[in-house]
Amino acid sequence: MFQENHKQQYQRRLSSIGFHTFTIFLRLTYSEARDLYKDFEKYSPVKVRPYNNRKKDHDVPLKDYLKKNSDVPQGDYGEKKPNQPPERYKVEYLEKGTGIYWTIRFNSKVEEYSRMYSGNLSHLMPEPKPYSVRVTINPKIFSGIKDCLAAATAYNLDQAEAKYNVIASEISPILGKFEDYRLNRVDYCFNFDPHELNMGCTVKQLFKLIRRGKIPLHFKLDGVHYAKSKKIKPYEDDFRLKCNSMTISFYLKHPQLKKKFPDCPDLELSSGVIRFEVKCEYLKMYTMSKNIKRALLDDLAFEDFLEEVLFGSTINPTKSLMCDTFSENMICKYFNKVIRKGDYFTLEGAKWMVSKHNFRQDKEERLIEALTLISEHKGIAKTLSKLESEIKTILESKLESELNDTELSKAKRLLSDVKRSLKDLDDIFVNPVTIPKRWNIPYIPNPMRAYNDSMYVSFMLKSEHLYLKRLEEYRSMFSR
Repeated sequence: MFQENHKQQYQRRLSSIGFHTFTIFLRLTYSEARDLYKDFEKYSPVKVRPYNNRKKDHDVPLKDYLKKNSDVPQGDYGEKKPNQPPERYKVEYLEKGTGIYWTIRFNSKVEEYSRMYSGNLSHLMPEPKPYSVRVTINPKIFSGIKDCLAAATAYNLDQAEAKYNVIASEISPILGKFEDYRLNRVDYCFNFDPHELNMGCTVKQLFKLIRRGKIPLHFKLDGVHYAKSKKIKPYEDDFRLKCNSMTISFYLKHPQLKKKFPDCPDLELSSGVIRFEVKCEYLKMYTMSKNIKRALLDDLAFEDFLEEVLFGSTINPTKSLMCDTFSENMICKYFNKVIRKGDYFTLEGAKWMVSKHNFRQDKEERLIEALTLISEHKGIAKTLSKLESEIKTILESKLESELNDTELSKAKRLLSDVKRSLKDLDDIFVNPVTIPKRWNIPYIPNPMRAYNDSMYVSFMLKSEHLYLKRLEEYRSMFSR
C-alpha cells in the first residue's frame, strides 16, 4: 500500500533545476520614497511595519514604534529631517503565503544628498536617488502555484512579471513596471530526490557523502562556532559555505520546511529531497550583470550605447540572469566545485576504476594515494586542511634547517599531488569521496549525472563512452 501511494506521489517530479526566490530593486528620489510609503499605507491589503536589524522591532506597528522611540519625530515621514524614523520598512500582505513582500529603504543622511543636489548646476544634474524599494518574490507561489519543492523557471518568471505589473499599478505609479528594476539577489537551486533518481541509497547516506566534499577557494565553512576550541561544527541538516558575495548550501528540505512552514502541504513529500542552493548577493549579481552588459553592448545603436555608458539604463540583464540556461550553468559550476563530477565508489571500487585506465605507474600510484588519504580523513576538505596544517607546523617548528626543508618539500609535494589528482579523477568520472564499506553499496551515481541522464547519453564525449563501458563491467561484477 505504501509503495502504491509513493508511486502516485512521484508522478509529480520533485527533482528540478532553476531558482526559487529573487530580489529586485528600484532606486528612488527622496520625494518618491516618501510618497510610496504613503501609498502603501493607503493600500488596505498590506501592512507596513519597521524592519530594523533588531528582531524585537520587526513586528512592532509603526505608531507603537514611534511612541517607544521618543527621539523619533511624530507625524508623516520627512516632516523633520534631523531625526528620522527607522531606515527600513517591510510591506507584507495581510494574507499569508502570497510569495511577495517589499522593503522600503530610507537613508538617514538626507542632508548630505541635498547638498550634493544644490548649487547653480543642479538643474543639469539628474536628481540623486539614495533611496530604494526592494521586492522579494517567490515566482511560483506569487503566480498561484502552491509548490514548495520544484524550482522556478523562466516560464514562472514571465508569469510573475505579468502579475507584478498589475499589482504595482494598483498600489502606486512609483512602483513602475517589472522591467524598470535591477537584480539584487537570486537564489539558484537544484532539488534532487535519491529515490526518484534511482540512486540506490538513502537521503541520509547521500547527504553524508556530500558533506565530505571540497570547500572552494575563498569560501569558508559556516556552522556552530565554539569559542574555546575556535572550531566550527557544520549544521546538522545544512552543509553551508560562505564568502563575501555568495552562499553555497546543501540542506535537507524536510527539516527546513518543518521549521519555517509547518503548514506546508508538501511537508511529507519533502522528506526525500535535498536542495543545493547558490545564493548570489548584490556584489555577485553586479559583477555578472556587468559581464552580460559588455556582451550586449555591440548590438546597441550609437544613441543607446551612449546612454548605457553614461547612465547604465538601457540594458536590463534581469531576464538573462534568470533564464533556464544560465540557471543550470550556475548550478553545475558550483556543484562540480563542491561535489566534483564523478560517481561514488567504494575505495576498492575506485582503485579498480583507476587501474582499468592503464595510466603510467607513477600517475596510478598518485591517484590511489589521494583516494586513500581522502578515505582516511573522511573528506576532501579535511584532507586538504590536514596537509596544509602539516606544512604550517613544519614552518613553525624549531627543527634544523636541512631536516625542515626536506619535510617541508615532501609535505608540499603531497598537497600538490592531491590537488592534481582531484582534477585527474574528474576526467575519469571517479569521485574522490568513497562509499564506506559497511554500507554494502558498491556504487552511487553523481546526483547531477543521475538528473541529466538523458543529456549525458545524447552528448557523450569519447571519455564518457569509455567510462560507461568500465562502469558496466564494474557493476556486473557485483550482480553475479
